[in-house]
Formats: sequence, C-alpha cells, structure tokens
Amino acid sequence: MRQSRLTGSLRVVLALLGPVLPMHEAQAQLIENAYPRDVPGFDTAAGVSVTSRIQTDTAWQNIPLGAELLHPEVTESTGYDSAILAGQRPSWIVTTAPSVTLTSTDGGTTLGAVASATNARYLQAPDQSTTDWTAAIGGTVDIADCRVTAAVAHFALHENDNGLDAAEYDTPLSYHVDVLRLSALTPPARLTLEPSVALTRFTFGNATIDQIPAPQSYRDRLVGEVGLALSYGIMGFQDPNRLQLILRGAGAHYPNESFGQPPRDFIGGSALLGVEHDLDGIWGWRVALGFGKRVYSQAYLNQTVPLAEMALTWQPSALTTWHAALFRKIEDAQQEGVGGYVATIGGLALDQEINRHLILHLGSDIERATYADSPNQTIVTGRTGLLWLVNAMLRVNADVTLSTHRGVTTDPYAEDAVLLSITAGL
Repeated sequence: MRQSRLTGSLRVVLALLGPVLPMHEAQAQLIENAYPRDVPGFDTAAGVSVTSRIQTDTAWQNIPLGAELLHPEVTESTGYDSAILAGQRPSWIVTTAPSVTLTSTDGGTTLGAVASATNARYLQAPDQSTTDWTAAIGGTVDIADCRVTAAVAHFALHENDNGLDAAEYDTPLSYHVDVLRLSALTPPARLTLEPSVALTRFTFGNATIDQIPAPQSYRDRLVGEVGLALSYGIMGFQDPNRLQLILRGAGAHYPNESFGQPPRDFIGGSALLGVEHDLDGIWGWRVALGFGKRVYSQAYLNQTVPLAEMALTWQPSALTTWHAALFRKIEDAQQEGVGGYVATIGGLALDQEINRHLILHLGSDIERATYADSPNQTIVTGRTGLLWLVNAMLRVNADVTLSTHRGVTTDPYAEDAVLLSITAGL
C-alpha cells in the first residue's frame, strides 16, 4: 500500500477534466497525482459537494500573516499492506506527511505556494522506505480582462512496482520532475478561449531488477505541450450547457539511449469535441471524445488512438454525492523498446454525509495499460473509507483498499491494504 495508491484514481481523472469536483488521491502512477491542489495553475475548481462543503466549525483554519494566510498541517498514518512488491512482502507501514501552504489574494491577483513531504517507513521491508517532497508556487492575475495563470513546481518522487506500467524494481525508483505552466482565459462570454503552454522535465535515477543493474536514464525527457480550449454557450452567455473543442499538441526529446535502443523523441497532437454542463446543484458533467496521434522520430510504432475525457457529478440530496469519470490518453512507457502505451482509467465513487462530522466514501476503479506488442496490464480496485471531522484542527480517516493486478511482468496477484490517518492542522 504505497501512500499514493490508497484512495483511487478518480481524483486524477477529475483533475485532468478541469472544472469537475476533485475526489481522492490518484491511484495510477501518473504525474498528475503529485500536483498540489492549493497552487494556482495546478488546482481545480472546488465546486460544492459532500466533501467540499465542510461545515464552518470543522473547516481548516489559517494563520493570518498580513495579507497572506498560512496553513500548516501534518498527517500521521499507520497501516498494513499485503503486497508492497508485486505479489509479495507484506509489511506494516508508518507514514509522516507534513505540509505548509501560503496563499494571498489582493484584488485580481491570487498567489499560492506549497511545500510538502511524505516519509513512508515499511517496518518489515526497510529497503522499500521512501521520502518524497514537493515545492510549488503559482499565481493568477488579470491582464487586459484576461485571467493569466503561471505556475512552477519541483517534485522529488519514487516509482514502485505495483502501479500502472511499472517494472519489478527491487527498491523504489527515484525520479524528479520540473514543471512550468502558463495559461490565459478570455473574459466570460458566449465564446471563451483558453490557450496554454507547459514544459515538463523528467530525470530518473538508477534501479536494479532481480539484483541486476537497470539504469533508467533512457527515460529522461523534456516534454513541451501547447493547447487551446474553446468553450461556447449553446443558448447564450449564461447557458450552463457549453460546447467544447480541445486542441493539444506535444513533443518530447529523450537525450539518452539504452543498450542500443534509439531515443523515443516524438511529436503528436489531439483533438476532442464535447459538451459540458456546469454544476447546478444537482448535475455537473462533461463528455469529450476525439483522437490523438503520436509520431516517433525513430523506429517505434506510431500511434493513432481514440481518446476520451468524461466526468459526471450527481447530487441527489444535500447529503449524497456520486462521481463517475473515465479518461483515455497516450502515456510514455517505461519499457525499453516501447514508445508509448494507452492509459484508460475510470472510476465510480459515492460520498455520503452520515452527519456533519462523519463522511462515508465508497468507490471502485479500473486502470488499464494497453500496449501494441506486449500483454496489457489491468488493476481493479475497490475501496471504502470513513472521514471523521473532529474539529477545525483535527481529522481522522480510515481506509480499506482491495486490488487485483494483472500485469506485464508478473502473474496475477491481490493487494489488500488498510490505513488509519490522523491529520492535525492550524
């Protein structure tokens, strides 16, 4: 039970889809899982749901520092995982995760900064212990009636062997990610435009597989992305139903070769057409379908695949929120000799407010990695959790997760995990 695998891929799906309610931490080992939620440029619209509509007496408090607000918190967790490696090595786990958030709003300008760390200690497998950290800063400002956003972040993370498209590493693989994002949103109107640009650099450390050195520097890459999202009110400016056209282009440069395998440089793009309904208190949804293409500069198989970005939020009552989401996209593969794979991740979740201090979460996810010339990988997960909002300074969370893995490099296996967390904040 890696900390990032506890509560499902639904939140990363919704984060990718934009203004739909965020849920829990991501389950797939996609980089979007690590993006901080409190920094402009990485956050998503909160909306109103059982999980976001926290009562005043239990909402997190902040420390005022002039015009800025400071929020420190720390989470202590303990739990048990039946398979911290692929199908083997059960262990008890103790995790410490401090973070500090600084936000400031002045007129049309919003700034946010986050620093966080996660130290996971595996008591029966000390060599699997990791320490990850994140630092990010971002801001939004109004320029000529347009909302301009910029964000930059650094992530020091680890990849383990029980996630999507993962190899059977003997110990977690360390890697670093640097991200720069810029975007602009035109003023509210019947037609709005949102151009964006992003640069992401990945650098990987060394690993061993069955005690044999397996350098991962061939995965180092610099990825550039540009995008343009057009949104059009079907019946007018204030119509909650809007048509969407999403255009994206991307290119990557891999500076290193591996055992004679050529670099996996590529250029690609995608186009999706869809419709969106803003959350009206009961329904919120977005459906976008299209195609993506990736062309490699070397002898890798080019890809043309159908893509999807779908999300639904349904609130039949003030105490109940349902979420469903599905996305399909091309991802960079970790396997040598493979250019990319198609990631399909979907989920269904229920959040039920038992009372103003107690929230029940139930959910199920499926993750699938589809390869052109290799066996596919599938992870199916069911989970349940109970969140106790003790007061404005303390929260207690209990989670149970049951997963089955069918992978590229291992026989099918089950992974069962439990986790109890206590979070204190100011």
